[in-house]
Amino acid sequence: MAGSATRNRLPKSASRRVTASQDDFDTEHGRRKCGCSSICSSCCAWVSLIIGTVALLFLLCAGIIFAFLQSNLPEVRLQRLDVNKLQAEDKNQETLLSASFEVKLNVTNGSGRMELAYSGMTATMMSAGFNFDNVELNDMRQAPHTTTDIYVKTSAKREVVDEATAQELKDKSKVHVLVITVGIKGRIDFYSSGSKMISLPFKIDCHSIDQSEIDNGHAPKCNTRLTPLGWSV
Repeated sequence: MAGSATRNRLPKSASRRVTASQDDFDTEHGRRKCGCSSICSSCCAWVSLIIGTVALLFLLCAGIIFAFLQSNLPEVRLQRLDVNKLQAEDKNQETLLSASFEVKLNVTNGSGRMELAYSGMTATMMSAGFNFDNVELNDMRQAPHTTTDIYVKTSAKREVVDEATAQELKDKSKVHVLVITVGIKGRIDFYSSGSKMISLPFKIDCHSIDQSEIDNGHAPKCNTRLTPLGWSV
């Protein structure tokens, strides 16, 4: 009987020891797991901080460079508008427009050290909602503190237009109150001490210029800006 009781008690004691050992193992394993996770979290935090700092410095430098280049863009003014031809005729219940417009843009490189080079330029012109044919312009290079004239001559030959558009163009041309928009897109290269620094797309926008303002001796200033993300900016 006593032997039997002893045998019955031994498994309980052994069971408690086994349970205690298992708990110790789980606790130690949890500590190790927690410690590893903490180290990984710390590493990830530092890596994220370093990447964020580098990205911030890159954006800051890019912003400074962009602002510097933007400040060295030329000043562009629309100096003259000539309407060489403007005719409208009705044929087969359609209005056909024939026209020839020419504008003179005054481009001044006001930079003290930067030499500018223009290439791949295309000009557009619009008046009274009518878009003239696109015009390709010659490449040119401009030294510091110099002024260059750009002539944009565009035309339309028997283009079908709304009667109201043709009438508006004729009426406003007679009294010199045409409103035109001229745009130029291309690439501009920045040179310093004869060495090319960078080449970027740019755009000149002479928006809604009144002919009467030009005829009165004013030369409205156009908006010139870099468009590194594309032409439509």
